[in-house]
Amino acid sequence: MSTTAAPENDNGSSNQIGPPIELAPIIANYHFYNDLISGVSSIVLNLILLFVVMKRVESATRIFQKVMCVSKLFDILFSLSYIMTAPVFTSIALKPNFSGLMIVNTGWQFNFFCSQLFLSAALILLTQQIFLAPWLYYFRYVQVCRKDGIKFIDVLIVITFNSVFQFFTSICFCYASVPTDSDIDLLKEAANKFMGTTSAFLLLSYTKQYHIWKERISQVVSVISALGYVLSLVLSILIMVFCTIKINLKVRESRNISANLLLLQKRANRILLTQAGVENSVKCIFIKLLIFQFFCPLIFIQFPFYYSVLGPIVGMSQGLATDLLPLLFAWTPVINTLVVFILNAEIRNALVRKQKRITVTSDVRRSVVKAN
Repeated sequence: MSTTAAPENDNGSSNQIGPPIELAPIIANYHFYNDLISGVSSIVLNLILLFVVMKRVESATRIFQKVMCVSKLFDILFSLSYIMTAPVFTSIALKPNFSGLMIVNTGWQFNFFCSQLFLSAALILLTQQIFLAPWLYYFRYVQVCRKDGIKFIDVLIVITFNSVFQFFTSICFCYASVPTDSDIDLLKEAANKFMGTTSAFLLLSYTKQYHIWKERISQVVSVISALGYVLSLVLSILIMVFCTIKINLKVRESRNISANLLLLQKRANRILLTQAGVENSVKCIFIKLLIFQFFCPLIFIQFPFYYSVLGPIVGMSQGLATDLLPLLFAWTPVINTLVVFILNAEIRNALVRKQKRITVTSDVRRSVVKAN
């Protein structure tokens, strides 16, 4: 398949094809070990959290357990995909008018097609990290603000919207970023300098010169994915703001809330959001949690994503920051899980009690052995 993926390189001194050759292996090592350490930490912490919630927290409802299981399952899959691929996001700029994003697999190396599939899976799961926070807020809003709680229709709504947004963001992104044969011939050396061997990569650009109808379709699809990502960012913030306001208003109306529901809200707020009308010290903790949960995805997911992923496609983000900011992606599941352990006293106490019980049992056994 022939294409004019990029214009002729008539001014090599002003072109930028990824980081300098001496820095590329260092950046690849940073990403590999960063994703490995954060991925293993995420998997261990999430498995411990799931065990505690499912087996040790007596007050956890079945709905809460299911929501926690699904969200943490996505976290584990995301961490596994990053351990396998260790993707490096780097900007490409060729004069006079070609700019784009290259995503290179610096993890486990398979054949070119399989490595592209694993990269695509990592991008889809990365996108799911953007969607998880607003959906969790929505479930809490339905559980607290409606008398009948969460229904099947609510789950169906979330699944439908999630699928639609995934299609118009990550699926379109992956489809449009499959490199052509000409792209591979032109940029394979830029991808190979990260590992020193043949490395699979994805490539996306809005400024490529297209001549055949398949490439024009890819260009339209890439624009759709960019608009979908921008819309998802705006909607995520709006959903979280709306749900937070509604839940706090509902909690303040304590006369219209049953004691069990109010107690459930107080416990659930330690994980998802803040509440009003509690003691000042506890309220301060909840407010800090709410602020953290708003800014955590912005700092670790959304800002790096829009700067390092969408920015290079339109020539707005170039340089070393584009290669290094995505290091934050892999730490999102770790930070979110640590917040649950730190700020949820019930889950933390359930884990500590179990450890104390094991310690006491071990001490008793030692005493029996010494007595014998």
